Order: sequence, then structure tokens, then C-alpha cells
Amino acid sequence: MEEGTNWASFYKDGFFGYGEEGDFTYFSIWHFLPIILLIVSIVLTYLFKDRIRRCKHEKIIRYVLATIMMLAELGYFWRLVYVGAANTTTHTLSGKFPLQVCEWTCIFATIMMFTESKTLFDIDVVICLTLGIAPLILPAVIRTTGPLYFRYYQYWLEHIVPVYSVFYMMFVKGYRYDIKKIYKPLIFITVLAGFCIWANASFPDAHYMYLQGNDLGEAITKILPESQFGRLAIFGPLAILLFTIEFLVIFFYRKIKTKRNKDDLKPQTI
Repeated sequence: MEEGTNWASFYKDGFFGYGEEGDFTYFSIWHFLPIILLIVSIVLTYLFKDRIRRCKHEKIIRYVLATIMMLAELGYFWRLVYVGAANTTTHTLSGKFPLQVCEWTCIFATIMMFTESKTLFDIDVVICLTLGIAPLILPAVIRTTGPLYFRYYQYWLEHIVPVYSVFYMMFVKGYRYDIKKIYKPLIFITVLAGFCIWANASFPDAHYMYLQGNDLGEAITKILPESQFGRLAIFGPLAILLFTIEFLVIFFYRKIKTKRNKDDLKPQTI
């Protein structure tokens, strides 16, 4: 019994623990570093996309990325099995089912990299480049765990590798965003929201999709309605707005690129 208690204490207070409030600071080097690494990786992938595409080990690259995401997602729950045993009051598995948007984009991206699924790309390209950006800017759920804790690395791998995977499939595999497929992420969000509403109502510690609870911080919670449907009325239009902005950015980028290509093909006059 004593040995089990010591192990639980190690996981709770050590590298796998929950840390202390303020251990992670917004807009610090440890906040910006993962984002910088993501941007650099995306730029390098674009610059060397042809070489990566022709590389005989290209499949291995995708498999490695998929494995990293799979381990990051599973690692979150493996950690809860041990750490949660020492802190069941505030961290219970009943409130940690895989029903968050970021968790599913990571799962979808994992399968996408293994199978080259275009359907999962159609979902993740929209979700990752809209709703998936918010956790990078305001990673509220790791405010107690900085770089000395496992949760810090698990969080960033779970959130930045799916985003990178979307760009990888665009640059290396030639996948394109198709506005006609917008129904796929909308169906995904709608179905997931239905499960989240049920789970939030069924488990007292649940706060899936941030439809209830205080995980985003007290200041933000104060300005949001307490009702799940009230928050849905805010989050729904916000998601549609973000999807629309993403579509417009890509639409005008392609339009400008097409015009430049046509201008380049025009005969030059002297």
C-alpha cells in the first residue's frame, strides 16, 4: 500500500504531475517556442516539398508524424490513469472522455497520415486552421504546467503536429481545400456538440467544447452565459465566421495566383 502511495505521489508531484498555478506564462519564450517551431517546419516543408515528395522514405515521414500524434493523444489518458489516482477530486476520468475538438483533430490527423484519407483532410484543414489556432494563442489548460512537466510537451504535440500535418498534405501530397466539402467539418462539429451536451449534463466535472465549466479562466467565463445552449449560440456563429474567413483567404489567394500565372503566359511586347 505504501509503495503504491509513493508511486502516486511521484506521478502527482513529479514530471507527470499537475504543477502549480502560473507555472506556464502566456507569451513567454516557452509559449512562443512551439509556435515558432511550427512555422519554421511549415516553411521548410514548402521549400523542400518536391524533394520530400520524391524521397523514397516519404511514407516513413508520414508514419512517424502519425505515431507522434497517436502517442501524444494516448499519453494524455495514460497520465490520467496514474496522476488521477492521486488527485481524484479535480481530475477524474469521467470528465476526460475524448470529446474535445482538438483531440479529434489529432485522431483524424493520425489516421490521415497513415491512410492518406482525403475525407479526414477535408475536416482537419478547416478545423485546424480556424478553431485549432485558438489553443495556440491561449493555451489555458496548461497554465499550471511549464516545460518541466510532461503535460507541456503532450499539449503542444497534440496541437501543433495536426496543424503541421494539414500543411504537409497540401504541400507534399498536393491536397487542396475544397469549399464544396465544407459540410464535412460542419457535420463533425454538430455531431460532436451533441455528444458534448449529453456528457456535460451527465458528469459534474465535464466541460467539453467549453460549453460549461471554467477551464478558459475566470474572466472569460464571466462574460459567457452559463447555459450550454447559450454558449452554443455564441460558438456556432463564431465557428461559421472563422470557416468563412478561411475560405475567403484561400479563395483570394488562388485568384491572385491564377491571375499571375495568366500574366506570365502572356507574350511579352518590346
